[in-house]
Amino acid sequence: MVFNIFKIQLFIITLLLVNVCSAQTSPVVRKQALILIDSHFNESSFKNLDIHINSRLQSILTIDFAEDLSKVIQETKGVLYMEQALVGVNIRPLNDIERTFTSVDKVNNGSNNGMPKNFEGKGVIIGIVDVGFQNNNPNFFNKDGTKTRISRFWHQGQSGTPPVGYNYGNLYTDSTAIINANDLDGSHGTHVAGIAAGSGFSTPNRQYRGVAPEAELVFVSIKYSNDTLRGSALGDYVIANPSIIDAYKYIFDYAASVGKPAVINLSWGMHTGPHDGTSLFDIATEQLVGNGKIIVGANGNDGENPMHLNYKFNKDTVSTLAIENNRQWRGRESIYCDFWGSKNSRFGIQVQVLDTNLQIVRETPFVYSNEINRSYTLSHQNNLFKISFQNQANYPLNNKPNITLSAENSNRRLYIFKVNITSDSSEIHAWNSGAARDWTSGSFTNKWGKWNYENTFIKGNSNYTAGENGGTSKAVISVGASAARSSFTNIKGKLVNDSAYAFPGSLASFSSRGPTVDGRIKPNIVAPGFNVPSSYNNLQMAPWMSDRTLLKTTFRGDTQYWVASSGTSMAAPHATGIVALMLEANPNLNAYQVMEILEQTATEDQWTGTTPNNNYGHGKVNAYEAVLLALQYAGVNAFYNTNNLFFYPNPSQDYITFKGNITMQNASISIYNTLGTLVIHQSEITDINSHQINLQSIADGIYTVVVKSENSGPYVFKLLKR
Repeated sequence: MVFNIFKIQLFIITLLLVNVCSAQTSPVVRKQALILIDSHFNESSFKNLDIHINSRLQSILTIDFAEDLSKVIQETKGVLYMEQALVGVNIRPLNDIERTFTSVDKVNNGSNNGMPKNFEGKGVIIGIVDVGFQNNNPNFFNKDGTKTRISRFWHQGQSGTPPVGYNYGNLYTDSTAIINANDLDGSHGTHVAGIAAGSGFSTPNRQYRGVAPEAELVFVSIKYSNDTLRGSALGDYVIANPSIIDAYKYIFDYAASVGKPAVINLSWGMHTGPHDGTSLFDIATEQLVGNGKIIVGANGNDGENPMHLNYKFNKDTVSTLAIENNRQWRGRESIYCDFWGSKNSRFGIQVQVLDTNLQIVRETPFVYSNEINRSYTLSHQNNLFKISFQNQANYPLNNKPNITLSAENSNRRLYIFKVNITSDSSEIHAWNSGAARDWTSGSFTNKWGKWNYENTFIKGNSNYTAGENGGTSKAVISVGASAARSSFTNIKGKLVNDSAYAFPGSLASFSSRGPTVDGRIKPNIVAPGFNVPSSYNNLQMAPWMSDRTLLKTTFRGDTQYWVASSGTSMAAPHATGIVALMLEANPNLNAYQVMEILEQTATEDQWTGTTPNNNYGHGKVNAYEAVLLALQYAGVNAFYNTNNLFFYPNPSQDYITFKGNITMQNASISIYNTLGTLVIHQSEITDINSHQINLQSIADGIYTVVVKSENSGPYVFKLLKR
């Protein structure tokens, strides 16, 4: 990627801080960030400064630093871009029937189903990056309950001894210490991990075991708050994004140190970013994955929420009402909206405060994407409206203009925010995530109370709602939610029937839809994510949750709970467990191979319709067919012999596409059959990293593919044409 101007833009966010210490005793405020670097960057630039590098990727670093060093970092030679203060929102904290529904049971019992052995994740590491882990839950012990399977637990939010190379959090490596470590931040991680890899110990006949019950476990509890910023939408982006990248790298590095493949699950997401795979976070994931290094993410839970807005401008202006969902239950209202234009364009936004008669009582001027950041505090009859615009003319990774809008309304009963958008030619995509400093949700609407203004305002939709972090990266396998069951009997003997939201086989109504803004199908696949039973943190049970509880057991003298929950947060770990089974069959699979296998073997039915589509992706995950194909890939074991260049699909029927990050001058590709006869030859290839070859002219069989050029190679692969 070439930048015309190596300029760093750092969004400045005004935080309302309560000073509890004098100036002489105030602690140093530390921040975290992702930075983009080039070859001119020298790490010694940070020497003797209060700047710590946590993760080092090819062109991205995660850092934490003293707050007053922001400008120093911006002016450091080789630092192209710094991203640490965009406002983010909305994590959605975020099996017996399910295992049959996806044919996992056939893979776990593979020796009786035409496979060389039973596959249960042995020899594979499953990393869970989340919060709310009950480490002493029986689900994380082995099948007889005698030994924990958690080998590492990094609590990023605790003080203590961090992993080597990092300077925050507390790493537990001793099994006794891991079991006794408390993570009281809810139950989400306990439920998610149980779906992916729970042993099911203490449940009858291990009924509620996960997909890969013999996998080794590594848990990372995400840091999403600090001394000055509590857990919130703002904390998710400013703090959690770099922490998640650190978690990924730590898990992959640990897996490499013990010689095992790893798959990581992230059931966490937000809607801050361009949704086209070009955010620093998404690019970092592309630099992290490789042989035996796979990331799976939840696609999001906004399938019923009109939180996305799309409009193509032709020298005109449109208006919408931007609201915080469930505003009727709140005295105050807050919205955070992220607007992105098309490449090399400009657009402007104005906010008007309307009263119940739809009359304008206060307004801002139009603020344009190429202007400096602006903030306004408006008042009307003792009511306050705080509105801020954070602008950038061109995001350096995609050359798109961006405006992030934050607005607070002190009296939502009497007033509402109208947003006017104008441009000569830009196409706008926007996402309303609700409040910036709380975990809520938002939408764009043309209705207010009983009034319908469809002829005056445009409304939002639920397209393009695949979330950043888990849904938009080209390197992350994004998972939507289908239903394996719609009802269950709880511990009280009461039938809980949720068929109003999903039927067995159907898509869960909340499952986010694609595509990405750059036109890719998302989710990649769907997996069970509706009323999925799994382990729950026994220290976080509330009385109302008994209605969702299917089973209580006892382990080591403590009561344990097995609870049904819904979300793409539950679908993603089901797919994560299946990827672990695939890695057991073939440890050298890379992220793009795994994605190709899952998509190629996914199932169509009357619910999915013709796939691929942006509801079901390529269809419903099929563990049995996916593991069988992974075994075939293992027979073509030279498919991926470099982290810089590979091709897919393999096996292939019609064509192969090369993908990589390599510079080759006048590259050539030669394909030979088993007799050594040249059957395809192409030369003077200008861009090997996206080159495609048609295979329809050659017969089925095994071939050798040789790629070379004047300055590098040869790279030798095996190809299976079938």
